[in-house]
Amino acid sequence: MTTARNINLDSAHARPHSTARPPTRQNTLGTGRPSVDSGYVGKPTCDKCRTDEFVYLESYIPPTYRRDGTVSTLGEVAYTCTRCENFSAHSVPVTWTPPGWYLG
Repeated sequence: MTTARNINLDSAHARPHSTARPPTRQNTLGTGRPSVDSGYVGKPTCDKCRTDEFVYLESYIPPTYRRDGTVSTLGEVAYTCTRCENFSAHSVPVTWTPPGWYLG
Protein backbone atom coordinates (compact mmCIF):
# COMPACT_ATOMS: atom_id res chain seq x y z
CA MET A 1 0.00 0.00 0.00
CA THR A 2 1.35 3.44 -0.89
CA THR A 3 0.25 6.83 0.31
CA ALA A 4 -0.25 9.70 -2.11
CA ARG A 5 2.80 11.87 -2.57
CA ASN A 6 3.64 14.04 -5.56
CA ILE A 7 7.34 13.56 -6.21
CA ASN A 8 6.99 14.29 -9.91
CA LEU A 9 6.47 17.96 -10.67
CA ASP A 10 6.34 17.29 -14.41
CA SER A 11 2.77 17.83 -15.65
CA ALA A 12 3.21 15.14 -18.33
CA HIS A 13 2.88 12.46 -15.64
CA ALA A 14 0.09 14.05 -13.67
CA ARG A 15 -3.45 12.69 -13.81
CA PRO A 16 -6.07 15.18 -14.99
CA HIS A 17 -7.79 16.73 -11.99
CA SER A 18 -11.53 16.30 -11.79
CA THR A 19 -13.69 17.70 -9.01
CA ALA A 20 -16.40 15.11 -9.71
CA ARG A 21 -15.95 11.91 -7.74
CA PRO A 22 -16.83 8.57 -9.25
CA PRO A 23 -19.84 6.88 -7.72
CA THR A 24 -19.02 4.85 -4.61
CA ARG A 25 -20.75 2.29 -2.46
CA GLN A 26 -21.32 5.01 0.07
CA ASN A 27 -23.42 8.10 -0.40
CA THR A 28 -22.45 9.60 2.96
CA LEU A 29 -18.71 10.05 2.36
CA GLY A 30 -17.57 13.00 4.43
CA THR A 31 -20.06 12.44 7.25
CA GLY A 32 -18.07 9.77 9.09
CA ARG A 33 -20.99 7.33 9.09
CA PRO A 34 -21.50 4.25 6.96
CA SER A 35 -24.38 4.59 4.56
CA VAL A 36 -27.74 3.09 5.40
CA ASP A 37 -27.76 0.94 2.28
CA SER A 38 -24.27 -0.58 2.59
CA GLY A 39 -22.94 0.03 6.10
CA TYR A 40 -19.48 -0.97 4.85
CA VAL A 41 -16.62 -0.37 7.25
CA GLY A 42 -13.32 -2.08 6.49
CA LYS A 43 -9.63 -1.82 5.67
CA PRO A 44 -8.77 -0.50 2.18
CA THR A 45 -8.66 -3.55 -0.09
CA CYS A 46 -9.41 -3.79 -3.80
CA ASP A 47 -12.66 -5.70 -4.31
CA LYS A 48 -11.57 -6.87 -7.76
CA CYS A 49 -7.97 -7.92 -6.98
CA ARG A 50 -8.76 -9.05 -3.41
CA THR A 51 -5.54 -7.50 -2.04
CA ASP A 52 -4.19 -4.22 -0.65
CA GLU A 53 -0.84 -4.66 -2.43
CA PHE A 54 -1.68 -2.20 -5.24
CA VAL A 55 -3.79 0.26 -3.20
CA TYR A 56 -2.84 3.94 -3.64
CA LEU A 57 -4.38 6.12 -0.91
CA GLU A 58 -5.96 9.29 -2.27
CA SER A 59 -7.15 10.72 1.06
CA TYR A 60 -7.60 9.82 4.70
CA ILE A 61 -9.82 11.59 7.25
CA PRO A 62 -9.06 10.41 10.81
CA PRO A 63 -11.86 9.59 13.26
CA THR A 64 -13.10 12.25 15.66
CA TYR A 65 -13.63 11.70 19.36
CA ARG A 66 -15.89 13.19 22.01
CA ARG A 67 -14.49 14.68 25.22
CA ASP A 68 -15.19 11.44 27.09
CA GLY A 69 -13.00 9.50 24.62
CA THR A 70 -15.76 7.74 22.70
CA VAL A 71 -15.78 7.81 18.90
CA SER A 72 -17.91 10.58 17.42
CA THR A 73 -17.35 9.77 13.71
CA LEU A 74 -15.42 7.01 11.97
CA GLY A 75 -12.34 7.65 9.86
CA GLU A 76 -12.71 7.64 6.07
CA VAL A 77 -10.45 6.65 3.23
CA ALA A 78 -10.51 7.06 -0.56
CA TYR A 79 -8.19 4.97 -2.71
CA THR A 80 -7.45 3.59 -6.17
CA CYS A 81 -6.07 0.18 -7.09
CA THR A 82 -3.12 0.82 -9.42
CA ARG A 83 -3.46 -2.65 -10.91
CA CYS A 84 -7.08 -2.51 -12.13
CA GLU A 85 -7.81 1.27 -11.70
CA ASN A 86 -10.77 0.51 -9.41
CA PHE A 87 -11.69 3.47 -7.14
CA SER A 88 -13.36 3.08 -3.75
CA ALA A 89 -14.11 5.17 -0.68
CA HIS A 90 -15.60 4.15 2.65
CA SER A 91 -15.32 4.34 6.44
CA VAL A 92 -12.50 2.50 8.17
CA PRO A 93 -12.28 0.89 11.62
CA VAL A 94 -11.10 3.18 14.42
CA THR A 95 -8.00 1.00 14.87
CA TRP A 96 -6.86 1.45 11.23
CA THR A 97 -4.50 4.24 10.10
CA PRO A 98 -2.45 4.55 6.90
CA PRO A 99 1.10 3.17 7.05
CA GLY A 100 3.44 5.82 8.45
CA TRP A 101 0.58 8.13 9.45
CA TYR A 102 0.67 9.95 12.76
CA LEU A 103 -1.22 12.86 14.28
CA GLY A 104 0.75 15.96 14.99
